[in-house]
Amino acid sequence: MPAPNDVVGSLDPPPSQGERVSLRVLSDAGAREVIGFVTGLSATGVRVVDRRGVEHALERAQVDAIRRVAVALGRRPEATPRDLLDALAQRAGASGPAWVGRISSLLEGRTPPATVPAWGEWAEVDGVRARFEGEWVTLPTASDSTVVAAAWWATRMGARSVQVRGDAAPDGFTLLG
Repeated sequence: MPAPNDVVGSLDPPPSQGERVSLRVLSDAGAREVIGFVTGLSATGVRVVDRRGVEHALERAQVDAIRRVAVALGRRPEATPRDLLDALAQRAGASGPAWVGRISSLLEGRTPPATVPAWGEWAEVDGVRARFEGEWVTLPTASDSTVVAAAWWATRMGARSVQVRGDAAPDGFTLLG
């Protein structure tokens, strides 16, 4: 049972590591909103990393409100100029037909992992190299579970869309002509 006035602990079900949340945080300077992924929970604190990579270590007593928030929607990936997608793919070392999809659609209804690869431009996920740039994560054809894992990694840094280059992509992706 959460302590009295423990807003974080009173969320039902309680937040878990890896979930995206919005917190209203009170301080002497006033209230501010922190949106990000939970990276740590303790009896007295909560840590959240925002899309810029800033980790906010907060005392639970500072949190005045909390709610779960979905992964950001982003733009229509199929409307992205092809030359931009080709340049992203080239820098990622991925080739073949271009498949694109929204990260929010891919991750909808899935349980976020407690941890993801380290913050940065590149990550190796299940032996596949994925590259994050701007609002995109790009990788070669891989299993659906690998694409999902790469999406969870990149969305923590602000990615909104996925580009898979090769012969196949997860259901719901659009093959560009």
